[in-house]
Amino acid sequence: MDTPQTMLTRTSTIRPAINLFAIFAVMYFSELTSFQLSIDEEVAAFRTEASIWIIQGRWGAYLIETFILPNPIIPFLTPGIFGLGCVGAYLLVMDIIDKHELSAAEYACFALFCGFPTWFFMVEFYSNIATIGIGLFAMALSVWLVSKGDNSVLSLRFLCAIVAGSFAVSTYQSFAPGILVLGIAVSVLRARSDASKSFPTDLFRMGVLLVGATLLYKLGDVIFRSFVTGRNEYFESLFQLSFLFQHPATVIGRVLNAVKGVYGLDFATYGAALWAIPPLLALGGLAVFKDTARPRLLLTAAAFASLLVPFGFHFLAAGNMPTRSLAGAPIAVWLFAYVAVTSKNPRIQAPSAILLAVALFQIQVIQNSRQASNYLLDKHDTLLAVSIYNRLSTTPGYDAKRTYAISVFGSQPFATTYPRTPGSTVGYSFFEWDGGNSWRIAYYMKLLGYSNLNGATPDQVDRTIIRLSTMPVWPAPGSVEIKDDIALIRLGETPSYPNQQALERAANR
Repeated sequence: MDTPQTMLTRTSTIRPAINLFAIFAVMYFSELTSFQLSIDEEVAAFRTEASIWIIQGRWGAYLIETFILPNPIIPFLTPGIFGLGCVGAYLLVMDIIDKHELSAAEYACFALFCGFPTWFFMVEFYSNIATIGIGLFAMALSVWLVSKGDNSVLSLRFLCAIVAGSFAVSTYQSFAPGILVLGIAVSVLRARSDASKSFPTDLFRMGVLLVGATLLYKLGDVIFRSFVTGRNEYFESLFQLSFLFQHPATVIGRVLNAVKGVYGLDFATYGAALWAIPPLLALGGLAVFKDTARPRLLLTAAAFASLLVPFGFHFLAAGNMPTRSLAGAPIAVWLFAYVAVTSKNPRIQAPSAILLAVALFQIQVIQNSRQASNYLLDKHDTLLAVSIYNRLSTTPGYDAKRTYAISVFGSQPFATTYPRTPGSTVGYSFFEWDGGNSWRIAYYMKLLGYSNLNGATPDQVDRTIIRLSTMPVWPAPGSVEIKDDIALIRLGETPSYPNQQALERAANR
């Protein structure tokens, strides 16, 4: 029986791996050849330890950042690791369905497997992307270990599959539904190509794998959390199970809207058209039904269920989860596209191939629109940082040997004709996020080399808020001042939430 090492390193695997990575490089050319920071990465770049991941329940991410990539905010390597994870995962999937010589259809479908736009919302974060690549490979490995051979659920191999699956979930919890999606996908494909395969048995084993991996992940979560104290308010705010029971219709409506947007029925999700996906899904569903001898109704129902499984966490979060959380959606779409373009029915195969080509073009439009927005934003923020520091350095009282806390009022938005999609940081300035966050701005400017800047403490904000609220708005003269060791900067008219709180405290004094 093959081991992962022998399967991935045999001669017949190396050439397809090179070809697949070349496809990945085309899909993610902009990510591999540029270095553009996203919101939160200015903070991560100064992080000296990775316990934040444990607080978020991602102890696998903690281990990777601690022992493999202690500073993940670097170009090329991190998206490259994601690419290697995609290639390795795809080769394992192909091996499960006994495809060792990849055809043009398999290569084309890989572009969808690694490049479906939900991945873009994750790839924009350097701090996440390498970990996600490793987690994706671990998820595929767990399914491969279960699928290759008729080993018992009590065997050592199955136990190894559970360990691999739990590690995948520990890198990103959304790989839990991803395991089920991938399990459904390979079970459908195996039953489609070999009538002797028992689809219910395969699906049962995938269910056992998911349960075992989830329980082992939770055990690891409890162990790691026992060494770390702290809370992540954003992460905890996502779980609102009580809202589901109080407003089930609202939650279901939000989930259906999310499903509609992710699968191309709402242009606002990606900021561009992806209309080729819905008919491709319809043809894929028809191909599952037509090309399967038995049990065609069960396989078709399971295939369509895989499109909904990635949204499971939405029900726990009042119907609102970021698009980047849908790790299983690219796999579900890949299943339908793969079945459609490899169908034995030419009336399904031919239009599906055309739709796949159109979909890949539309995906490139989405990716390149994001890249254009990021490129212009990088120019905007860099020039704004330079202008602010130049103004600060010519302000009376400035001393280059002193360190200044910057107290900021309002924000400076980045206006662009390119789309700024919900749930993404692409197109949003460091000088506008959170309504103008002094610590975020200070970290960003420190990364650019302005090392004598820090964010303001709440006490420093309180001391300066009255003056800040009456200063002219940037770039007017007087929009930057120095008061002792505090640099006052008024970027906008509208106060941020911390500004509002400080103004209320000042009014009550």
